[in-house]
Amino acid sequence: MKPKVLFISALMGCISILVPQASQSAEQSTYPEVGLAKDVIYFVMPDRYLNGDASNDLAGGTTQDPTGGFNPTSTAFFHGGDLKGLTGTCEKGDKGLARIKDLGFTAVWLTPLVGQQKATSNGAGYHGYWGVDFLNVDPHLGTNEDLSALSACAKKLGLKLILDVVTNHTGDVIQYMDKTASIPAGKESAKNPSWLNDLSSYHNVGDMSRCWGEGSCTQLGDFYGLDDLATEKEVVYKGMIDIYSQWIKKYGFVGFRVDTARHVDNDFFKNWSPGINQQASQVGINNFTTFGEVWDINPINLVGYIRDRGLQTVLDFPFQRTAVQFASGYSGAEVLNNLFENDDLYTTQSSSASNLVTFLGNHDMGRVGFLISASQVKAEKDLQARTQLAHALMYLSRGIPTVYYGDEVGMTGSGNGGDQLARQDMFATKVDSWKTEKRIGSTPVGNGDSFSGAENPISKYLKALSTLRQKYPALANGAMQIRYAKDNLFIFSKFDQSEKKEYVVALNTSSRALAPSVKTSSGAGWATVFGTGTSKAKALSLSMTLPALSATVYRSSGLIAQSKSKVAKIATKKDFLTGYVEVLATLNTNSLQAVTFETRASSSSEWIAAGIDNNWPYRIYIDPLHYSPSSTIEVRARLASEKGAVNAKSTTVKLS
Repeated sequence: MKPKVLFISALMGCISILVPQASQSAEQSTYPEVGLAKDVIYFVMPDRYLNGDASNDLAGGTTQDPTGGFNPTSTAFFHGGDLKGLTGTCEKGDKGLARIKDLGFTAVWLTPLVGQQKATSNGAGYHGYWGVDFLNVDPHLGTNEDLSALSACAKKLGLKLILDVVTNHTGDVIQYMDKTASIPAGKESAKNPSWLNDLSSYHNVGDMSRCWGEGSCTQLGDFYGLDDLATEKEVVYKGMIDIYSQWIKKYGFVGFRVDTARHVDNDFFKNWSPGINQQASQVGINNFTTFGEVWDINPINLVGYIRDRGLQTVLDFPFQRTAVQFASGYSGAEVLNNLFENDDLYTTQSSSASNLVTFLGNHDMGRVGFLISASQVKAEKDLQARTQLAHALMYLSRGIPTVYYGDEVGMTGSGNGGDQLARQDMFATKVDSWKTEKRIGSTPVGNGDSFSGAENPISKYLKALSTLRQKYPALANGAMQIRYAKDNLFIFSKFDQSEKKEYVVALNTSSRALAPSVKTSSGAGWATVFGTGTSKAKALSLSMTLPALSATVYRSSGLIAQSKSKVAKIATKKDFLTGYVEVLATLNTNSLQAVTFETRASSSSEWIAAGIDNNWPYRIYIDPLHYSPSSTIEVRARLASEKGAVNAKSTTVKLS
């Protein structure tokens, strides 16, 4: 699940690579997988999807919106989409959840549904991140009963539901006079539940850009004016457990995406997540998934939120940036290799890079089509092919793929392409500029909606990728070994040790056909199961012809070759970028194995699991800060031989 590359040469377009071979008898180990590990997620903003009930457009007002939030001609206000529209009839052919299911998605992530503060002259909380009533659905989106109906439909269709939640802040109610915080008259009970109306539940130190608190303004200050909760306080994190456990128990959400996760205190997720997981287990959800939004493109920075701060997993912003750059032709496959080289940093007993939630664009930064064309001017003429390539990389490499609503119908955006300009209506829009925005694979929407007309080629491509994952489970976040990564070519193998079949995924971002050859772990023939590339097998190698701007998947006709293997040695060294200790196991064979790493204190006889790595190089990283200063521990790497016997090597490490 953590891909690395080993390549030797590239001569005249004919590439020869030496990589480990997968063993048929590799140790069958259990990898840490979140509940959404095999899913494909559709990320949707309900206000912009479909208006199923015009009577709630005015949030309960008969002639005008009492919140001042409805204005479908402005990008900053509610437009009328709601939960009834998203639910639909729940029958095949409908535009709601049934359509999303038909596109091949298995989970739906909804932006926050909680009641929002009243609108200002600058906009409204149509997006859901200005919450004040955390126990009820915002009236613009419908009722709690509407959400129950959506949940019942999702259950009928076999779709999982994920809720976007906010734990760092609430809507902007608290005001400041000089440096004194207060709640304005008439707003003393503006928030629900009641503990959210207590000033002591907040930091009250001004905006994060200029706060006067003692500590990090990123964690103490108001997020662009929104009231910053004191998440380190027991009343807050227990209150947030109580709030969001109700959404789980009433509506069956199986996962949360946590907004602004970098802005809570360092121990928040250690305090909050166990309570959420416990509450979920009470209603039979035993593998609840929590992934946080930590907007950082450096994997080394993201790792700490999982290893140290207690987040289960995160949105993979480094993948987003790298995948878009590669697909656009802005950078070569080497950048992908560099990205995946960091995957072992995520490997612990309870975490893996395979649990990262991958995406190509979103409601803040913009849509993938816009970002690809912005990354490389020349990509404009090949935008459809490059957008499809980006999705193939996301669907078929490691991680949990997420598609932002509207991308499947070729929405792009205009202006700077981000924030409000990336939140188009799926139903017929009243925003004039959106009517003329270009679409990938189709003409501008005009006065129509995005559900009518011929099916968009992006939609067809995503459906085909999903069908491929369903037919061949190894392609759905299975183990991954990079075969080649240079210039316009990124080639990797996927495999599932229970199936013992190998798949080779080849991505070509060049505007011309290429003919690479790579070493494999299978000696039989190959069949093309996706794309139009051809292949020829010779011994443990695969020669391919890859069309320009294409993604091709090959499947071995025979089983992965067997090869005896044992741990030859285990070595450690300090990683100066992270301060961790790298533990590297070397095998006496090229066979791909699942190497289990364990540690024990010098005074103990009990080995404790430290992580599993199933592709070369076999390694984990140990954080010395998790041990007493100058501790000495023993580290062991072990695997099972062809006959099932355990082979292991160990070494002693002094941590400093």
